[in-house]
Amino acid sequence: MDRILSGLPQIIGGAFELYEFIIFVYCLLSFIPSLNNSVFGRLVASVVDPFLNLIRRVLPIVSTGILDFSPIVALILIQLLQKVIFMMI
Repeated sequence: MDRILSGLPQIIGGAFELYEFIIFVYCLLSFIPSLNNSVFGRLVASVVDPFLNLIRRVLPIVSTGILDFSPIVALILIQLLQKVIFMMI
């Protein structure tokens, strides 16, 4: 049981880093329309869009015209959530 609990922060940290990386890829794909509309782009969007849409709904100011700051807000929220979880463990 101690091994599981000692490895838990690494697993949680890895999951957060993976999701942050997927958000980063989503941002890069937005600059290349052909990749954004590909199967891979739709897969990445299906993973990231629910969280970003929640942020856009709660904070409508983050999406102004051409610029969308919701990925930046999402990365900040993920970092804060990760720190809170690590403080509780």
